[in-house]
Amino acid sequence: MEFGIGMEIEKEAIERCSDVQAFVDRLAEFIRTRDYGSGIEHFTIGMVVIRSKPGYENWFKQRGPRFRKIQKLQMPGQAIVELHNCYSYDIKLSNKDIDKFIVSGESAIRLFCQRFLSSLSNFESPSMKKRDFDLGAFREDVQSF
Repeated sequence: MEFGIGMEIEKEAIERCSDVQAFVDRLAEFIRTRDYGSGIEHFTIGMVVIRSKPGYENWFKQRGPRFRKIQKLQMPGQAIVELHNCYSYDIKLSNKDIDKFIVSGESAIRLFCQRFLSSLSNFESPSMKKRDFDLGAFREDVQSF
């Protein structure tokens, strides 16, 4: 399974997001070697690290879970790539969480892990339960990493 993270970030969180990205890259390498079933082949977390300001709350909102049987991607100057069994959703940090996030790389990674592990409840929806995906093994692997 391919795993990754995409981030929408504000300026003061750039360095901490780099720390989280490096951690996620190592986690993705670990996950790539595991087999959780064929129900999800590509799993992407969106992370929104932008403070909400009055009147602009809807600009950077958390997107809910979405499963796509086929997703077509095209990078500039490259051929279209088809990805199968793609699952994605966002994690949006609150303003208080962002204050904790920017303190240090360790605190940013710890906060990401807490929010990521709690977000795995998205897999417990009826539509996701019917997919061939071993959530228990995935959760255990992430916790042990």
